[in-house]
Amino acid sequence: MSAPVITIDGPSGSGKGTVSRIIARTIGWRLLDSGALYRLVALAGRKAGVSLDDGPELARLAVGADIAFGSTPAGAERIWLGDEDVTAAVRTEAAGNDASKVAALPQVRAALLQRQRDFATLPGLVADGRDMGTVVFPAAEVKIFLTASAEERAARRYKQ
Repeated sequence: MSAPVITIDGPSGSGKGTVSRIIARTIGWRLLDSGALYRLVALAGRKAGVSLDDGPELARLAVGADIAFGSTPAGAERIWLGDEDVTAAVRTEAAGNDASKVAALPQVRAALLQRQRDFATLPGLVADGRDMGTVVFPAAEVKIFLTASAEERAARRYKQ
């Protein structure tokens, strides 16, 4: 690894994103929202007119897309695809459904594995998402696993 990494894993709605943004902002490290990467690939594919079952072309988009994650001073999430703020677009139900389709493609998973690892640059990275501490960054210095009750996770998803 080229920089220190903190991974935050856990089920959907457990608070990974909120905790990750707070930590990254507080210590001044980069943020990686791995789940959003799949949503971004699907969104980029739709914008380019690529079929969501075209693994090779979606993998090409996954490697070449200009993606950035961050937050406002108040802590609200921000996601950019190129110079476009796509925060709202990637959090829609349709984007989630599309992400499930592209995440099933081995070419996309392989392309995003290296892309995720490439986020680990100085001063450090806070990586949010499933498999961050086991598959993507198995040598991470700090690994956190968050959980919450099913009721709390459902309430968080509903608010989102």
